[in-house]
Amino acid sequence: MKLLVVRRDNIGDLVCATPLIAALRKRYPDAHIAALVNSYNAGVLHGNPDVNAVHAYTKLKHRRPGQSAIGIVRDRFRMLAQLRRGRFDYVVLAKAQFDRHGLALARWIAPRHIVGVVPASGRGAKRITDPVPPIPFADLHEVEAMMKLAAPFGVDEAPGPLRVFAAPELAARWRERFPALGERRAVAVHISAREPGRIWPPEKFVSLIKNLGTAHVVLLWSPGAADNPRHPGDDEKAAAIASQAGANARIIPAKTESLEDLAAILSLCRAFIGPDGGAMHMAAGLGLPVVALFENLPYKKLHWHPWQVPYEMVCPDTRDIADIPVERVTEAWLRLARRTHPSS
Repeated sequence: MKLLVVRRDNIGDLVCATPLIAALRKRYPDAHIAALVNSYNAGVLHGNPDVNAVHAYTKLKHRRPGQSAIGIVRDRFRMLAQLRRGRFDYVVLAKAQFDRHGLALARWIAPRHIVGVVPASGRGAKRITDPVPPIPFADLHEVEAMMKLAAPFGVDEAPGPLRVFAAPELAARWRERFPALGERRAVAVHISAREPGRIWPPEKFVSLIKNLGTAHVVLLWSPGAADNPRHPGDDEKAAAIASQAGANARIIPAKTESLEDLAAILSLCRAFIGPDGGAMHMAAGLGLPVVALFENLPYKKLHWHPWQVPYEMVCPDTRDIADIPVERVTEAWLRLARRTHPSS
């Protein structure tokens, strides 16, 4: 049996597909299970024992300086040709809605079966050999929605936890660089978010870090310059927060250049505080308790909350995360700490 799971979008989306992949591995322990992802999210599957191979391509919007658009397109077609020669039995379009672009890729790969959610309109449904009815997106967590795609394989069990794995050698390097991480007492504070409505102001992070008291704080952010048109980063914001938090705050500024690095340093922390996003889901995938800053939107709180880990969700009275008071996040952290580390 050869299966290919397709999930080509954001980091958190792929993390939330890992319980589906684990269920397929349990159903077919001897199968060859591969994943088709993109260069932006591929690191999520590093070291994942449920996956035999990860095939990643670069989207044009993710190309690095010096990469040509022609070269990226050429490499993509080469990879698809290789997958076509692999003669997969199943391609699973791991998306909670009809995946038109994923279906086009699947048809190019030409598997015996294509599993995917069919559109409500019915258009394009005949090209999916093993259809899954439209999923009530707003009524389920993303992980639960993904598990609907296991039904054609006879899997109807409840989904398990998210699965993210830290590379031991990378964790050892971070521990060597920052010996305080060896005790797993540090709290990871992630300051970056892609969407404007999820950004918490720097001055509030400064106040929060001061409120954490004697705890070591691992400061995490998306690396790079804020004016980078393709990959905006928060190097300047992180430096300002570390500086303004004061000498009494024990801050470990961890500039992670890859998702593998992010997983490694998160694995050395005791908990995670940060906005809804890929880093939050990776922390949950490593089993960390989470304080999550969420927009005040019911479907987002239901569909994207931290999965199967202790968590506190903090929302603003408005829609914008920037309006969440520091005191509310501090109180959420104290509640979570008492639940997960009562003796500390």
